[in-house]
Amino acid sequence: MSKKEQKLKKNLYKALTEYFIHNPKNSLPSSESFLDQLAAFRMETTLPIAIKHDAKYQKAQKKCNKANEKIRDLNLTPQQWDTVDAAITAENISSIEYIRIAYKQGIIDTFSILRESL
Repeated sequence: MSKKEQKLKKNLYKALTEYFIHNPKNSLPSSESFLDQLAAFRMETTLPIAIKHDAKYQKAQKKCNKANEKIRDLNLTPQQWDTVDAAITAENISSIEYIRIAYKQGIIDTFSILRESL
């Protein structure tokens, strides 16, 4: 790779990372970065389609459904059910945040791969 190509590669990566990842004032109407908005959009539009066709996810979801059926069969008091429901909800929220961070990291990793391959 010529020096000119190396410089172009470096400048492209710098522009991408500064705009998409590090620039909080990238002219978007909200306080979210472009990267946050991209990740949210893709998670809301393409992720549901992808998991619908993913065999491992479908298998895990069936196990989850069976576990939920067992919980319903316990005949918990309303107070016990509230406690279980609160724990499950907290775990789900934590999982959603983990996925959001992982998805953003995937986009950042893609930029890194592009940087190495250009």
